[in-house]
Amino acid sequence: MTTSASPNPWQSALGRRLAQALEQSRFAHPPLADATSERELGATRWRLPSRVAEPAAAAAALREMLGTAVQASLVTHCLQHYRSQLASGLAEDDLGAALAAYLGACRQAFDHEALSPQRWQAITQWVKAWVIDELPWDEAPLAQRQDAFERFAVLAVALGEWTVQASRQGSAQQASATWMARNSLRAQLGLDLPALCAALRQLDGATAANPSVAGAEIGAAAYRQAGHDPV
Repeated sequence: MTTSASPNPWQSALGRRLAQALEQSRFAHPPLADATSERELGATRWRLPSRVAEPAAAAAALREMLGTAVQASLVTHCLQHYRSQLASGLAEDDLGAALAAYLGACRQAFDHEALSPQRWQAITQWVKAWVIDELPWDEAPLAQRQDAFERFAVLAVALGEWTVQASRQGSAQQASATWMARNSLRAQLGLDLPALCAALRQLDGATAANPSVAGAEIGAAAYRQAGHDPV
């Protein structure tokens, strides 16, 4: 059944390409960091103009992940936090970087290991090496690409925050974070969480340049930064 939380056609194609990349990259060496300028570290060519419209699809995906109703202000804060704090070094919305943050947040929820900026950078390099050049970009509808960016940015922040809070509250809460990651990853990209994490663990030994993102904790504090209680 198709719902407002279901991925659009371009995002569905992205999920299929990611599944292929996970299989093909299993025995490959982690990709090396590009020799880009410091300002551009962590960036991909999947860049987008921001849109003013309410991120309705991101809100639906977040409700689906949390299994409960969410306030519109939470979605807005998550998106603002991603843009102003996590991806503050990027001049435009970058769907490739947001996708990498979401994949990393899913692994964080499964392995209970922090998604450091270095890990985010390494996943971004993997996305650039295995995914980005395999999908149409300029020909794809802009609204679908913006929709995907907003989903991944909001889900990365919310899942990361939930995982950080769960890590302080015991195994039952940690299990809930893993459940959210597993279900969200399957719904949004059609991917298996253990298979994704197995591939991403191989990137830990790669040498990554310092990313252009700020902070040591990915996904934390959309509400906390705004002076609210955490999710």
